[in-house]
Amino acid sequence: VFSEGKFIHGDAIAIGGNHVTLDMAKGLSTSLDAAERLKVMHGSALPGSADDRDLVSIQPIGEEGDVPLQIPRSVMTRIIRARIDETLELLRDRLNKSGYGNAVGKRVVLTGGASQLAGLPEAARRILGRNVRIGRPLGVAGLPEAAKGPAFSTPVGLMIYPQMASFESHSAKGLSGFRMTGTGGRLHRMSQWLRDSF
Repeated sequence: VFSEGKFIHGDAIAIGGNHVTLDMAKGLSTSLDAAERLKVMHGSALPGSADDRDLVSIQPIGEEGDVPLQIPRSVMTRIIRARIDETLELLRDRLNKSGYGNAVGKRVVLTGGASQLAGLPEAARRILGRNVRIGRPLGVAGLPEAAKGPAFSTPVGLMIYPQMASFESHSAKGLSGFRMTGTGGRLHRMSQWLRDSF
């Protein structure tokens, strides 16, 4: 939770986009790779008017040589929506119990790869009762193209927040290896690894 540009509270819910993939793999009796592909290409957190007519091909486990099954997209959307609604309700309840619910104001920023799921911002607005936007790492020089999407907004933000919050001037014990400027510190090595890897 950020208030007036300052980090004031942090919490975590151990549920994310991978759980949607697991639910789809189980519910559709398909592999994790196939479920992830279906989620990315056809997934939605909200039902559409044509979902009962739109057919999606799935390859059930153990039937790789057979002709793929055709299922209505609505079957997949129901699986996704159940997990997304549960996750957003947990987030809403956790935020309210934290005592910082009012500090959030009226804006929530969604991050991570699953934040790109079609209909997620609308579902979040409905359940959280706040304005919602998708976070992207902005204003970071040298970031590879593959790391400029919502999937990398949290790790990039965690790396640059201390600099933006003027933490580099503090020399707290145990942080001496995390040089915020110059070269050679852990932060520099981590950002170099990101550049090299992506």
